[in-house]
Amino acid sequence: MNADHRLATRRAEALVELLDIPESYYRLAAERYASVSEWLHRPDSAVARYGPAVYAQGSFRYGTVIRPLFRSDEYDIDIVNEFLWLTKAHMSQKELKALLGDEIKAYAVAKKFNHAPEEKNRCWRLDYADTVKFHMDILPGIPEDEVFKRRLVEFKVPMELAALAIAITDRRHEKYAVVDQEWPRSNPRGFAGWFEGRMRVQAQARIADLLARRVYSKADDIPTWEWKTPLQRAIQVLKRHRDVMFRENCDIAPISMILTTLSAHAYEGEPGLFEALTNVLDRMPKFVRQKAPRIPNPVNPAEDFADRWASDKRLEPAFWNWHTQASADVAALAIPYTMKKLQEFSHQKLRLDMPGDIAEVLADVLPAEAKPARPSVVIASPPRPWANR
Repeated sequence: MNADHRLATRRAEALVELLDIPESYYRLAAERYASVSEWLHRPDSAVARYGPAVYAQGSFRYGTVIRPLFRSDEYDIDIVNEFLWLTKAHMSQKELKALLGDEIKAYAVAKKFNHAPEEKNRCWRLDYADTVKFHMDILPGIPEDEVFKRRLVEFKVPMELAALAIAITDRRHEKYAVVDQEWPRSNPRGFAGWFEGRMRVQAQARIADLLARRVYSKADDIPTWEWKTPLQRAIQVLKRHRDVMFRENCDIAPISMILTTLSAHAYEGEPGLFEALTNVLDRMPKFVRQKAPRIPNPVNPAEDFADRWASDKRLEPAFWNWHTQASADVAALAIPYTMKKLQEFSHQKLRLDMPGDIAEVLADVLPAEAKPARPSVVIASPPRPWANR
């Protein structure tokens, strides 16, 4: 890595520190979904006998959460409640969702929430009224049948990931209200396992350090957000760049699952953040297929994360425009900057206010007014060899 790339990596790392969330937020999120899990397992719970298993999905699971662009925005905690001892033969999607909904409503009353849970198409939403603006989306699900899991294995999905597939609820589904074998499908734990596998080697040094410092007693206790790999950091930067670029028209912004999936595919274990950003963006296009599924879910290849590109013709050009701009802006991390210009770059591209002391260290050009004058030599009494001629 040359000197310019080392400086660019330090700049990128400084930007990530500004857009990352405090570790306490991750711990608070974990406490909140653990509280829901405890509620569902309490002695008088109506669902405890169905084996509710609560686990995180999405950016809190992957360790790629970033600060909201606007103060009014909320953090979205996505969790799954999988009823391990239910099957599609027991009830309809609608009945399953109502079963969980009754418990979540009772939880909100018991915990004195200001608002009742809101029913969304797939999940139930809890809004937390405190200084950290969280809402929690709780998705009900049941284990997917063995026939579908075997089909995933035939599509080259590793057996250990295919085994984690679940059936979920969606009130837009045509069979939502009837007992039927056809349910929407998902595999959040399988995707998390695939994602973690793309960076596990790079996480080993961090894991060893956490164990050596006795922050955790064993490796299995270390959550993925603690890994802080170049892949996770790169995704955080790219998500923030996306948010800023599409702040006026967020309806056409590339979705986070597309950025996360393509970045993980393109990552090849680069140890430095600037190198990871540069190479991920460079390789990303080759993982976009020319025909559907354009960007397949790696743990369910029939699912297309870019399925809306066909129905909304604005979305694909928006993705490629973002990719072009992101590539240019990442490359610009390696060019010379004064302290002021580096701060302007940080604000313009990521809406991050880089403190002056940090920008001063990461700048490599003095401002014009601070440049030292060309050295001059002044001789007080110069000899005058021609004075008497």
